[in-house]
Amino acid sequence: MGSSTFAQVILERQVIGSGGGSFSLTENTVFEQTIGESITPTLHARDFLLTQGFQQPITGSGFLAIDIETTPSSCPTSSDGTARINSITGCDAPYSILWSNGVSELDSLDRLLPGLYSVTVKTGFCQETVEFEVPAGPEANCRIRIFNAFTPDDDGKSDFWMIENITLDEFNENKVEVFNRWGQPVFSATNYDNQEVVWRGESETGSELQSGTYFYIVETGGITFKGYVELIR
Repeated sequence: MGSSTFAQVILERQVIGSGGGSFSLTENTVFEQTIGESITPTLHARDFLLTQGFQQPITGSGFLAIDIETTPSSCPTSSDGTARINSITGCDAPYSILWSNGVSELDSLDRLLPGLYSVTVKTGFCQETVEFEVPAGPEANCRIRIFNAFTPDDDGKSDFWMIENITLDEFNENKVEVFNRWGQPVFSATNYDNQEVVWRGESETGSELQSGTYFYIVETGGITFKGYVELIR
C-alpha cells in the first residue's frame, strides 16, 4: 500500500529583511524577499511558492511520497501484523518518523492487531500523514491460539508454552521455531503437541533460558503464524 500526496509546508511567521535579495536555506529551499508585499500563498504542480510578510517565498519540491507495505495478521484476533516504510521521497532529508501508536524514528512496526494506523513524516518544511490498514486473515485461522506468555517454574501452572488446538487433525503436522531477540534459534520442533514435544523455556542444549521476549514462527495447516512470547521465571 502506498501514498503520494502534497506535503504541508511549515513556515514560522517572521520578517527576513526589507531590502530585497535572496538566500538558500537548503539545497532545494530558497528565500527571496522584496519590500512591502502582502501575504500571497500559492500551490501548484510538484513545486510550491509561499509568501509571508515582506514577500518571503519558499521555492522547492513540495511533493512528499510515502510508500508503506503491510502484512496481515493471521486472523482477526492475532497480533502478528506488520507495517514497513519502503521509501520516502520528496522535500529535504533527514526525515522524522512518528507512528500513530507512539513509536518514533523506526521505519517498521510489528506485533500489530488488525486495524487502521497512520504514520507522520516531517522534514524541515514539510509534513505528511498517511493512513493505512493492517488487514486480518480468515476467522478460521483463529482456531490456533498461541499463548504469549508462560512461567516454567514447576508450580503446575503455565509451566510450558501452550499452542491451543495444535493437535487437531488439520494442524498436528507442524513446525515450530523460537528465536531470541538477536534472531538466534533457541528451540525448534516438528509436530508440537503440548505434551511430549513442547517448549519449557530451555535451549536446544537443555539449559534454562533467561526471562525475556522471544519470537516464534509456527507453520501448520498451510498457515504461517509469527509473533512473540514472554518467558517469565
